[in-house]
Amino acid sequence: MKTSSCAVCDSQTWLDFGRKNGFDLKKCSDCELVFVHPTPSTDELAKFYYRYHKTHQYTAKLNSKIRRARRRIRRMAGSRIGGSFLDVGCNAGFAVAAAHTLGFSATGIDIDAAAIAEAQKNFPDANFECAGVEEFARGETYDFIYCSEVIEHLPSLEGFLTEVRSLMHKDSLLLLTTPDLGHPSLRWPMRRTPIIEWDSIRPPEHLFYFNKQNLKKILNQHGFSRIKCALNTKPTIRALVQL
Repeated sequence: MKTSSCAVCDSQTWLDFGRKNGFDLKKCSDCELVFVHPTPSTDELAKFYYRYHKTHQYTAKLNSKIRRARRRIRRMAGSRIGGSFLDVGCNAGFAVAAAHTLGFSATGIDIDAAAIAEAQKNFPDANFECAGVEEFARGETYDFIYCSEVIEHLPSLEGFLTEVRSLMHKDSLLLLTTPDLGHPSLRWPMRRTPIIEWDSIRPPEHLFYFNKQNLKKILNQHGFSRIKCALNTKPTIRALVQL
């Protein structure tokens, strides 16, 4: 699958960023988005994600994952605890379980059938569906949408962000997290090894690499007007997003 222009700013002026795992990465010279080029085919990605290797890692430390998600949801939701909750890319279901304990009516979706089966086994009282957000959007809206470490995996951002927006009402909260390529810890002299060696750069698992500025830009383009990025000592963007 070919990429004709930058997914954020439509620029066709790119710099070579490096090569890893047999994939070439480019950096937009205008907005600094880094992306895999050419984009892997649908068949290549399906083969990679068949029985996704991280599902086992997540289930092995499920309780700690639930505690962490519970703290994050409580902190970001503030006084808005309760209501409807949707985890987009729920994997083994730990964030759905955390939201349920906080009083949300919680649902999780994921395209990985094995992960959904694991989630249903571990949390039989919660609601899970094997679907992408494009298939799941049915005109309903949710009070809190949780989308953690998902956007960097997607071969196309346009349809995904459009459908996520359709799942929100004017007071909805979207918590979106993704690796932060612009984090100070990744700059010289804080980092002594080439940036391409950073563990979060791992194609074809991760296809897009954002900083706060270009992430805000593409969110603005899709109708998200209120975006607040939390301070983080680790190289992860935590954005609380509203319409």
